[in-house]
Amino acid sequence: MRRLLLIAAMLLAGPALAADGGGSGKLKGWTGPKPAKPPCECRGRDGSKQQLGATMCMKRGERMVTLQCRLVLNNTAWQELAEGCDDAMF
Repeated sequence: MRRLLLIAAMLLAGPALAADGGGSGKLKGWTGPKPAKPPCECRGRDGSKQQLGATMCMKRGERMVTLQCRLVLNNTAWQELAEGCDDAMF
């Protein structure tokens, strides 16, 4: 009986914890070790590894676009930044 009351109390307290940020899962003030470099990378067309934030020029259909390596829904992806490319990218 005691166990049922404890479980019920925890279930009822859940929404209250989520409202005040207690159950949000964020590690505020984390002071533990940090990775030396970002663990996420994109792959270039030639198979090379590119860090987050890297840009590249690519032909999509009949147009040239500038793409950037970004984190999208916990996965890396090349996202279009702009139409056209800088001369330095060639």
